[in-house]
Parts: sequence; structure tokens; C-alpha cells
Amino acid sequence: MHSSQGADLFSDLADQYAASHEIHLEALCRYQRAQCLNAGRASTEAERHEVQKERAAEYERAAELFDGVGDVRQAGRAWYHAAYEYNWLGLVLPDYREKCFATCNIAAARFEVSGDWWGKGLAESLAGQTLRQNSVGSPSDLRNLPSLQLAVDSFRRADRPLEAAGALMTVAVEQSRSASPDEWMPTAVGALHAYEDARPGLQMPHDREQWDRTIIANGVRPLASKVRRVAGEVSDHPLWDELIWLLIEAPKARSFQDQHLQDEAWNSLVTFDTELSTAIKTKEQAELGKARLERNIGALLVSGLPEEDIDATDQELRGHEESLKEAQRKIKVRIEELARENPERTELVSTAPVSLSELQGFLNAGEAYLTYRWNGGAPLRALLTSTHYSSELAKGAFSTFVRQAAAEALEGVVLSDIDPDLTAALVGRIPDGIHTLIISPDSLLLGLPWHQLPAPTPSDPNALLGDRYTLAITPAGGVLRHLRSEFCKHAPVQRDATYMGVSCKGDRQKPLHFADLEVANIKEDYFASDSASISLMTEECHRFLDTGCNVGLLHLACHAERHGILLSQDGCWTTPVDLLKRQGRSFGADILLLTGCFAGDFSREESNEFLGIIRQLMVVTGARAAVTSVAPAVDAAGPLFADMLLSALTGTKLHRPWPAPDGPMAVGRAVAWTKQTMRKLYPVPESVKDLIDGFPALPWHPAWWSPWLVVGDPSARLYGDDSPEPK
Repeated sequence: MHSSQGADLFSDLADQYAASHEIHLEALCRYQRAQCLNAGRASTEAERHEVQKERAAEYERAAELFDGVGDVRQAGRAWYHAAYEYNWLGLVLPDYREKCFATCNIAAARFEVSGDWWGKGLAESLAGQTLRQNSVGSPSDLRNLPSLQLAVDSFRRADRPLEAAGALMTVAVEQSRSASPDEWMPTAVGALHAYEDARPGLQMPHDREQWDRTIIANGVRPLASKVRRVAGEVSDHPLWDELIWLLIEAPKARSFQDQHLQDEAWNSLVTFDTELSTAIKTKEQAELGKARLERNIGALLVSGLPEEDIDATDQELRGHEESLKEAQRKIKVRIEELARENPERTELVSTAPVSLSELQGFLNAGEAYLTYRWNGGAPLRALLTSTHYSSELAKGAFSTFVRQAAAEALEGVVLSDIDPDLTAALVGRIPDGIHTLIISPDSLLLGLPWHQLPAPTPSDPNALLGDRYTLAITPAGGVLRHLRSEFCKHAPVQRDATYMGVSCKGDRQKPLHFADLEVANIKEDYFASDSASISLMTEECHRFLDTGCNVGLLHLACHAERHGILLSQDGCWTTPVDLLKRQGRSFGADILLLTGCFAGDFSREESNEFLGIIRQLMVVTGARAAVTSVAPAVDAAGPLFADMLLSALTGTKLHRPWPAPDGPMAVGRAVAWTKQTMRKLYPVPESVKDLIDGFPALPWHPAWWSPWLVVGDPSARLYGDDSPEPK
């Protein structure tokens, strides 16, 4: 009833071979029949369970037959498939858990005899997980840990470091249920390091997505939850600081939050490198050949061909499996080489975490890196300076406060009823002498308007966090390392011009009325003497891709969303990877300025990879910082914000109705100065209207100054690192 036509055919063949005592062919037919049975076609849950029982029983019967003729390799596979079915049954029918555990051990023994250490690890890993209890606080089965630890060893012998790291993470989670901190904390730290060591070998964005999710879901989340419950007991443990750092940073700047752009970046990387492209084609051909031969074995059985022909096909199948392994090895080696040879391209795919000591070497005096993991509203927080590190569990009722502040920021209103004590509890104690906070938020904290949070002082009870500190946002410590690496910061780059501005009004339904005016004003007022600087208005914006750029400041006044920037009048969106595909054109900039809405919108998901274009635009252009928005921006505010910002970046003193800066500022300080200046511009002088074509201006209102922030390195300068910044 539940068997497909193919399953019935293999059942008849199995009976015929059994009658003629052709045991190996009978075993192959029963194995094929089990694969044909499809539980997905069952109409009820009870029927699906019956199909799973039938599949498991048929796999087990095939395994016994393979054992009888001494084919331990096929026996191991059949025993493992049977165990896999019993595991699913055990989720709803607990009696099958013991059956799964016993069958896994049989499969592991067969895999060991055949020398298949990967299969042995899979069987042991399944055995170690099938008896686990899902409820927190439930007693652990004493057989779980030994099985999982055996799986770690087997995966290592099979040279499968990713699976070994995953199994070790499962050991850490299992230990955290009942073992002492001296047991589970070293295992957790070791597992996270093992995964980072193995991750460069992941070949495709989908592979990274799958493994990142597995490690985070199965490891970081439960371990962070454990830390939340026992922080008061283990915060003085010697591994506390390192564990908290790894739990916070491991999920960040990963690839799986924007799979479309990551796939596009990967395809560009493959096209760029002939050796990698060839290895991937070899891998794909081996996979196709393997799948074809697996199907052929079933067809040969149905045809009734001699067993010798079936054995020959099986040998050919093993050859394709070996070719597949060799292609995977070559891809791994080449990706590791590309990571060293082409950091800007591999950085597009995702960013690896950075160690504490390494990141400390990239921090300047007076800077603090403040990083979070949301952790269900009980944030883990770490603060790092060039000489200091501290980590703790932030204490407070943050969920309502964070949701309210993020929602109000998106509406462009003044934050209301924000308790300064709650802000202080979230931010923690900032050491004396710190003037710049580089913040790496997570989950709901991504939407928090950090610069608007209250941070009163004895001298100014109304001070905001953005008044006390220069603020910048970065998705992860690894991104900051990249931005300040030798590649980005110190590579000698001779710019062709200081400025390129590109504006596009967009479509008729959502036109940007002031985009052209914004770019025209900046070019005329700040770069008129630089004959090489360029401005492309809406009618010419399409020329940007054909022109390229090599400038200090790339200014884009256009619509921007998570999937790209709109630099055409025909609705064609441009992604950062498109800039890599232009033959004979390069796109370089030190600083990016994007004044459209939402250009820097973050993910509210478990990772805090940028959902959109900013990080990739920075990587493609080599920019160290971007000034962008995370909320709707008032169309008319763009020209005013851009004018003040350029005044601060260049140190230019024009006749404006506000105090002029003392000299060129770094981008972080320039944005802070611009926001503070706009807030204080009340009442608004009539002359301000001249900058926005007579439009009524409200620069003091949060909707006009709040959306923009600095992403990346706040110390980046328009005229290079050697230009002085005023005190």
C-alpha cells in the first residue's frame, strides 16, 4: 500500500534471488527496496511511522544478508540506514531509541572493519545523540558521551575536521548538562577553535551556511544559555573570558544571512580563478557519475544481469567516490591559497573571527571594541581595548526597552522614556580615557540607535551616548581586523581624484527630489578645484559602471536596499559583485557615503552579518569606512547632512550659518560633529534653505540627523592616515 512500484519490483526480485540462494543479490535488492519506500507519500502520521518501520526492517534484513556473505562495507551502510530510520521513530516512539543505539553500534563495528572511519564516526555520532533528553535538567544517559567522544576520534582519523568539530561541540553541550565547568568549558573552547580551523575548507556558500547554522544551533546557543544560568558560579574560571569571547564572536560576519549575494560573490570568485573552476567542474562530474552508477546498480538488478557485472559497476562507483574525494581536497587547498593571495575576494564570502590578542593589536589608544550576543534578552557583553579585556552577563530587563527604541528610531522620533540606568547596564562601565566606541551588536540590538541612548554626566544631564563618544558599528571583530590590515590600511594607493558623486532620482513612485542637488552642491562647493573629481547626475548615472572610480570619497545619493543600489532609470539594481565583473574597470575608494534610506540595514536574525550591500561595497572598493543609514532618511536632509559632513572631512570653512570645524576630521568624529551641529541648529537660519532649494529645514529633529552612522573603521580619513585631527 505504501510501497512504490519500484519497491514491489525489488521485493519480487529479492524473493527470486532468495529462492535461488543468490544471497548477495538478494541483499542488494532489499537495500534498493528500502530506498524506494517513500514515507513522504503517507497520508497520516501513523502511516508514515509504518513506512519508516518497514524501511528500517528492510535495511536491517539487507545488512544481515551482507554480513552473511562477508560484504562488511555494504553491511555497515545498511545497518547505519536502519539506525537512521529507528532514530526518527525514536523521536515519537521512545522504545526505538534503544533500538537505534544498538544498531548504530553494529554499524560502527562494520565500518571499522571496512576501514570507513567517516561512516564509523557518523554511526557513533548518531548513537551519542539518539539517547539525549531534550528537556533542560533531565539526567543524561551515561552512554552518550563515550559514543560522541568515539565519533570525534573517528572523524579525525577520517580527516573530516568539520565533522570532528561538530561532534566535539555536541560533547561540550552534553557535558554542560551535568559535568563540572572544568570539564565542559575546555571542551567548548576546543570545539569552537576546531571549527574555525576547519571552516576554511568549506567549499560552497551553501556548505558554510549549513555548517554555521549547525554549529550555532547545536553549540553556541545552548552553551550561551548555560552561561546565562551559571554566570555567577563560573565567571572566575580561567577560561571564562576566552569562552565568552568565542560565544559572542563565532556567529558573527558569517555568510548565511544573505545567501543570494554570497552565491554571487562565490561565483565571481570561481570565475576569477581557473584552477578553482576546473576543480569544481571535476567535483561536479564525479558527483554526477556517482549518482548515475548508484541508479545503474538498481537497474542492473532489475535486468537480472550476472553478479559479476553488478560487482564491476560497484567497483566503478568506488572509483568515482575516490575522484570526488580528490577533487574536494584540491578545492580545499586552492581556497586556502586564494585566502592568502586574494583577501579582498575571499572576504566577500564571509569573515573569520579574530582572537582577543590579535584584535587588541588593531585597536588604537582611546578606542574600545564593545561586542554583544543577545542571548534571549540576557546579553553577553565583552569590552576590549588595546590593554584591557572584560566580559560579563549584562543584567537588566532589556527586551522591551530595545524593541521600543528600535521602533522609534525607524519612525524618526525622539526616544521616549529611556531609563539611563538601563542604558548604563547595557553598555557597562567604559574605562577612563576612551573616546571612541566601536560597537558590534547582535540580533535585536542591531536596530538600536546607539547614538541616541541617554548617557548623562554631572556636567550635562541631557548628554547622549553619541555626545560622550565617537561611535561606529562593525559586524564583527574580524571585519575590523580586515579594515585595519596591511592590505586595507597601508597598501600604497594613488587615487585619481578626491571625489566621485553619483546621484539617481529613482522611479516615479518614490523619487528622490534632492539627490541631484546634493551631489551637485558637494562637487561645486568642496571639489571645484579638483579637475579630476567627477559628478554624475541622474541622466548620466548609468555611466558609473563603465567609468569606474579610484577616489578618496565615493558618494552615492540613490535608493539602496538590502539587495543592491539603484543607479539607473530603468529599475536595474546594481550589486557590489557587479563591480567585480566589469572588464577593464576598477572601483576604489577610501570612504563611502550613501545617503539613501536603509542602505546599512542589518539582519535581526541570529547572526549579525550585514543584510545588504554595505560590507560588500566596502570590500569591493577597499573602503575602510562607510557613512550610511539604517532607517528612512528625509529626502531634503541629505544635502544638509552631506554638506556638514564634507566640511568636517575636508576641514573646509565656507560661509555657513554654523561653526566651522578646526580642520580635517576622521570619519567617525566627522559624523559625530555633523549630528551634534544639526541638533543645535535651532532656530533654523533662513540661509539654510539655500542648501536645499528653499525647502523648509528641520535639522534639529531626529528624523534629519539620526539615520546616519559610521560602519567600519572610525579612524579612516579622506586625506590619508597622516592628516592631523583637531583636538
